[in-house]
Amino acid sequence: MQELPKKKFTGRCRLFVGNLTNDTTETELKEMFAPHGDISECYISGKGFAFLRMDTRAHAESAKEAIDGKLLHGRPVRVRFAVHGAALKVKELPTSVSNEMLYHAFSAFGEVERAVHIVDEKGKPTGEGIVEFERKPSAQEALNQIRERVFLMTANSRPLTVEPLEPRDEDDGLAERMIPRSPALMKEREVGPRFPPSNSFEYVYGKKWKELFEMERKKREELEAEMSEARRRLELDMEVAYQDYQAQMLREDLQRRQQELERLEEQRRMRAQNGARGPTSFPGFGGMDRGGPPMQGGGPGMQPPGNPQGMPGGPNDPNIVQGVHKLLQMFKNDSPNRQFQQQPNPGFFQPGPQMPPIRGSMPPPLMGHGGPGPAFQMQFQGGPPQGDFRPPEKRMRR
Repeated sequence: MQELPKKKFTGRCRLFVGNLTNDTTETELKEMFAPHGDISECYISGKGFAFLRMDTRAHAESAKEAIDGKLLHGRPVRVRFAVHGAALKVKELPTSVSNEMLYHAFSAFGEVERAVHIVDEKGKPTGEGIVEFERKPSAQEALNQIRERVFLMTANSRPLTVEPLEPRDEDDGLAERMIPRSPALMKEREVGPRFPPSNSFEYVYGKKWKELFEMERKKREELEAEMSEARRRLELDMEVAYQDYQAQMLREDLQRRQQELERLEEQRRMRAQNGARGPTSFPGFGGMDRGGPPMQGGGPGMQPPGNPQGMPGGPNDPNIVQGVHKLLQMFKNDSPNRQFQQQPNPGFFQPGPQMPPIRGSMPPPLMGHGGPGPAFQMQFQGGPPQGDFRPPEKRMRR
């Protein structure tokens, strides 16, 4: 916490000068006060009083003690500290609030000249303080804001209260020369200090006044005790409510964390499911993955000619299987002049006596990637063309 700045020409250095004659000038007042310090302002009202502002409080006190009672134009000058119109009294201050904290907190409302947390004779904080602003509008703003809203200084939830500071002159008090002379004053002072005799009029009514004072004292003590108990109960309720509030905040935080964890778990599960589906399928190929390209040279990845399993036109196509069975039945029922026998070995034809051996499953012109090619279908599925009476041997040589 930064130390408080030492300011000059503040409101605490302002002096009131009274009992002046109407012909007193500003120059005469400055010449009278100048030996005690610098003067920033000098205002003469023309009604028998004036105001001066000294540079420091110590210089103002020195000027007050030296000039008070001096004669000016045949009249004794009366010097007092002027009332600070921009000062506030602050109550319910926590014991941990220092002068510096109070100063910086109230600086939000305007320029602060002085801020003090009052302590007792043992140095214990009393919970009351004084804040003096440089300008009166700043003090009024702080007064309105703190009265209408809740203003806290520390973690303590007890709000501050403020009120205008009532000035009291506890240093000089009421001097004899300050009392105006009047007949009522002289009559009251006819009898001096004394103890009246018992059973006298003054004694009886004096006793009644003392009973009233005692009743007032007891009422105040009872009220203070009642208010102290109410404060204690409110503090206990506040502690319990604060613990419940913290527990509720923890529950809400845990719920948010649980929801976030569930969301992350769902995202992880979806990523795992998408990864378990395998490689991406390609449209236009029956919705199946064709796998990687086959290895060249008859390696393990070599795929046989023809369509993949499950695709139209492949070896599992029911139309192709039915056509092959019809073709085999046709060869079995053919004329006895046929020179070769078709063996039901799938993918191979055994060569006849006059045919060269056939290697592989089928000649390339007759077998395509999508199953038997057009030439194969022309020659074997539909049988010999109509009107062709050549022997089967010549038809095969074609």
